[in-house]
Amino acid sequence: MSDPDPMSRFDPEAPDADDLDERHVAFRTLKRVRVLLVLGTLLVGLLVAAGIGASKLWADPPERDAVSRTVTCWNGTEAPLDECTEPEGGRGLQWVFPSFRLDDSRCAEIERPARTEKRPVEFTCDRTLDQRRVVLVYTARTSLDQGLAFLRRTYDATPDEEADGERLVFRSPVVDDDGFVELTAAYAEHPFTVTVRAPTEELRDTALDELVRFRPADQVVVRSR
Repeated sequence: MSDPDPMSRFDPEAPDADDLDERHVAFRTLKRVRVLLVLGTLLVGLLVAAGIGASKLWADPPERDAVSRTVTCWNGTEAPLDECTEPEGGRGLQWVFPSFRLDDSRCAEIERPARTEKRPVEFTCDRTLDQRRVVLVYTARTSLDQGLAFLRRTYDATPDEEADGERLVFRSPVVDDDGFVELTAAYAEHPFTVTVRAPTEELRDTALDELVRFRPADQVVVRSR
């Protein structure tokens, strides 16, 4: 049998080599495009996730503890922290100054003329130290700012800071008509003061240290947190 005619081996329907090469190039290009699309989608997702995470990282934390947390107020009531008020009246003074007692026979409330506006609540107490008379005046003022402004005008002096700045102590060397010198110790952040009057500056300062007890400033409004 003789070999077929060379021309008979050519199939006119079969793709030539150039067509095959073009198809391979197109297929590879399509695969690369699909890979790039997938990578691009993943990259966008990562960027979005990173942005959300960063916003949460730098966002201010919620102030739940400062507002909604229930505490025991100075008067024993349970309430959110922001609803606890400053101590009031004689009972409030007794809480702020443990050295003062409403039932102490040596103390008496200072009566003031009746007015429509709120007035300070004050109690004066006669005490003895080193066999000499000392007068203590405990005051719940109507306003922190107005009270401090009044003391600055009255003493015309820069107060000394005590208890790490919790209290301001105003002192005067002037002897009054009763032969007393006085000082007033005021809370820096609460409207309460105590005035100490004594025959000498030394006795006055000693009376402040030995006869007056202050509640820590962070416990004036709230008993327990």
